[in-house]
Order: sequence, then structure tokens, then C-alpha cells
Amino acid sequence: MARARLRGLLVLGFAALTMAAFFLLSLPVMLLTGSGDFPMWLARRLWCPLCLWVSGCPRRVEPHPALPQGPLLFASNHESALDIWVLVEQLPRSVRFVAKRELFRIPVFGWYLRLGGHVGVDRTNRARAIESLRKAATLVRGGTSLIVFPEGTRSRDGRVQPFKKGPFALALEAQVPIVPVAVSGSGAVTPRGLIAVWPGPIRMAMGEAVDPAAHPDRRALLSLVRSRIIDLHRSIGGKGGALDGPEAALGLEGVRV
Repeated sequence: MARARLRGLLVLGFAALTMAAFFLLSLPVMLLTGSGDFPMWLARRLWCPLCLWVSGCPRRVEPHPALPQGPLLFASNHESALDIWVLVEQLPRSVRFVAKRELFRIPVFGWYLRLGGHVGVDRTNRARAIESLRKAATLVRGGTSLIVFPEGTRSRDGRVQPFKKGPFALALEAQVPIVPVAVSGSGAVTPRGLIAVWPGPIRMAMGEAVDPAAHPDRRALLSLVRSRIIDLHRSIGGKGGALDGPEAALGLEGVRV
């Protein structure tokens, strides 16, 4: 445990220092262009691979089906904070995140998110959450792909938890395909609630895109995408989840809609 905690502190420190360096490097470009494309390119090519290397996490990515052209909504399960590095590195698009508003208050990291065009959600305020949903839909319709974690938070036991409805309302409003994504192994590397790292492989798989126009009922769309993520999760060694479990009647990032 002591060794894992030490490695966790080293990874955290390395991630913070390199993020600050890349933020300063990309800041003039972001201010000049008004775009977050360059920092996301740096994150995909340098920051995420370096942080995963320091963490001792080889990636094993399954071949994925052909994806539709244009912006996509990638819906992934969420085992660990490392999922973000894996997804940014491996997804075949320049992406942004829908993230809780609290992350935007962190020095440097929050500035990076804000200037990079990521969408913050105030989970304590229904009106602001709905407005964030509309902002995200506008962003996607404008050509930007997004990553969402429909569970709303990291899983405590590695199983796929009930999904919130907000991301699927977003897909229906924006009318963009949803791509199911599963990540397995990251929760064993760094469990929720611990600053510790046990090196190990992380696997990822993507399924076929789901057209929201063919599934206009939000609950039906949620159930379909969740069942596909559960199947993908099991196929790469994950625990899956209960298909017949209660669906969380919550909105985007935990706010009722």
C-alpha cells in the first residue's frame, strides 16, 4: 500500500506539473484562435500518453466498427480518473468533456477546461444544468464531439452503475449518434477515493453508433446504450452491470429534469 500511495503522489505531481506546462504552452494559441483544438491535440499526443506511462498502464484497445462522419457523443462507463487520459488518447476524434462545475474551480485545470471549450454543469441548480445541456447540444451541432459519463460519477465497485438521463436528452436534442464505450481495469489501477496507483493494463472497447432518431424515447435510448456498454465491459474483462436494475431518474450530472 505504501508503495502504491507513493506512486500515486508521483503520478499526481507529474500530471499537475505537465498540465501547467502544456497550459502555458497552449495559452497564446487558445487566446489567439479562441479554440481548444491545440491543447486537446497536445493532451492526446503528449500529456495523456506520458501520464499513463508514468502510471505504468499499457492500453489494450479492441478494434472498433466504422464510425459515422461528423460529431459524435461518446458515452462511457467510469471506473477511475485515469479513464479521461485513456479516452482522450484513444478516441478517434478531437473531443471535449461534459464535466461537473467543481472541476472548473481548480487552478490551472479549471482554466484549461474553460478556455478549451469544455462544458461545466452545476449539479446543484436545475435551471443552470438545463442551460448547460443546451450549450452542450449547440456545441455538438457545431461539429464538436463530446465525452459523457452517464453514471455521473466513478463506480465504487467496478460495475456499470445506473445511468442518468441528461446525456441522452442531449443526444436527442443535438441529433448526433451516441457511441457506446467501455473501459476496464482503470479502477484496479487507482480505486476511487485513494491517491494510489497499482500499475496494470487498461482495456477499452467501442461499439456501433446508435442513431437517436431511431430511438426517440429517452428512456429506451438510455436502456439500449447502457446494455451495449455493459456487454462491451464484460467482453474486455469488466464486471458489467445489472441490466434489470433501477434506472436513475436523474438529469445531466445528477440534476433532476
